[in-house]
Amino acid sequence: MSVLKRLAAIVQLLVLLMAPATLWALGVGGMNVSSGLNQPFDARIPIIGAGEGEIADVTARLAEPEVFERAGLSRPHALTRLRFLVVADEQGGGYIHVTSRNGIREPALEFIVEVSWRSGSLRRKYSVLLEPR
Repeated sequence: MSVLKRLAAIVQLLVLLMAPATLWALGVGGMNVSSGLNQPFDARIPIIGAGEGEIADVTARLAEPEVFERAGLSRPHALTRLRFLVVADEQGGGYIHVTSRNGIREPALEFIVEVSWRSGSLRRKYSVLLEPR
């Protein structure tokens, strides 16, 4: 095998070995809300694709007002009462627990969550419709 063919084979092998790393990029799933209108907010957002030990480096928060503005969303003061806590589970994964102390009086919420970790960050918009319980 010529040197150029060997070099090409090595490059292809390296590309194939690096590809799975991109498949395991961290992400977040849909929000599971377990509270209703006029109740303290209680929801979970699953963290997807976290590597071993990566959950400890994950942080989550409500996006800054400028991010809401660029997305064409209002950012009512009630959203600032939401708290974001990253929780590790027994399987090595985790979720973001979104809560509030006081009841949420708005039936419809739209907000952007910013998630950061050591090697990246992402933003995701969530829309929530709260029904009376």
